[in-house]
Parts: sequence; C-alpha cells; structure tokens
Amino acid sequence: MRFLFWLVVLPLAVATAVFAVNNRKAAFVDFQPLPYALEMPLYLLLIGAVFFGLVIGGVATWFGQHHWRARARDLHRRVKHLESEIEGFRTRTAPQGATQGAVSQVPRIAASGGGP
Repeated sequence: MRFLFWLVVLPLAVATAVFAVNNRKAAFVDFQPLPYALEMPLYLLLIGAVFFGLVIGGVATWFGQHHWRARARDLHRRVKHLESEIEGFRTRTAPQGATQGAVSQVPRIAASGGGP
C-alpha cells in the first residue's frame, strides 16, 4: 500500500513543482455575484483549489463513515462487556485452590480500538 501511495504522490509532486515554476504569471479571479476580486499567481490558484477540494472531500468522507465508526464503538463496548462476563464465569466456576492459569481454557482475545 505504501508503494502505491508513493507511486501516485511522487509524480504528482513533481508535476506540481514543474507547473508552479512555469506558471508564475498573475491570474485574475472575480467572484461574480460578490464585489470581490483577487489577483494571484496561477499556480497558487490551482494548488489552493486542489487543497480546498481535498479538504471538502475529506470532510465528506469523514461524515460518510460515521455509521462505521459508531458500529466499531458499539462492538468494542460489547467485547469489553463479554470479556468481563467470561472473567466472572471463570472466577465462579474455578475449583477451590486451583490457580487461575490452570482453569483458563478459553484464550483471551485482545480487543483493538480500530474499526471493522
């Protein structure tokens, strides 16, 4: 996965640097219904638009994954509750004088904080 990331990001970074060097002329941006106008280098305009799109896409993805994060939290709570029940059963069913390690037949499952 990391290789795929660098396979995409590295050429994009090089292309952005080449674009920025070749497009330093000013571009005029007019926000038509509003009385605002802006003059900035073309590369800043393009990089700003890409950054704005990434932020908007990231926020939309974060809101879209709300269901999965909530489900992961619920499942994590359920695992913790069931682990405590198992511990209660182990202590109630343990013979007198037996060590805890000898009675334990069910392996402990480490609950992760990550999502499904």
